Amino acid sequence: MTHPLAPKSPLMGDFFSKFSLPDKPGDALPELPPYLDDMPDTDLMELYREFISWGSYAKAELVLAEITEERTANQQKFKEATILISQWGEGSKGDTVTLAKARRDTDPSVVEALDEYAQARAVRKLTESVFERCERSAQVLSRELSRRISMAPQERRQGKYTA
Repeated sequence: MTHPLAPKSPLMGDFFSKFSLPDKPGDALPELPPYLDDMPDTDLMELYREFISWGSYAKAELVLAEITEERTANQQKFKEATILISQWGEGSKGDTVTLAKARRDTDPSVVEALDEYAQARAVRKLTESVFERCERSAQVLSRELSRRISMAPQERRQGKYTA
């Protein structure tokens, strides 16, 4: 599967021929219930599986967002340099670097490139927060599952002698 954000290069094509990115696991992120003690083991394990799936999906989306952010940052720098070079000789001979950079920074194509970079950065940060939320929730569920597993032998032993 080729992702629309993947750069068109032999290296990326090679990657996508070996690996696929995870599909979105559902319509909405699962929520942690307020009281995990009330959940049956099977429901707890299913919720854990959902968070792991969402974490995998969010991580793939995070990496793609990081690639997009870096690509837009590079395009912004290239646009700034191109505009600066093209405008350098337009002013009077006494132009200072500060004035030339100010002219460059107000050029509509540079402003647009800056906006695209800001949007890509925002998407990356938001995607990172979703990934971290999935990871933290999965860790909470994992601890609860481990707690239950460690209690099970004690409860079985107690059940032998109290019946």
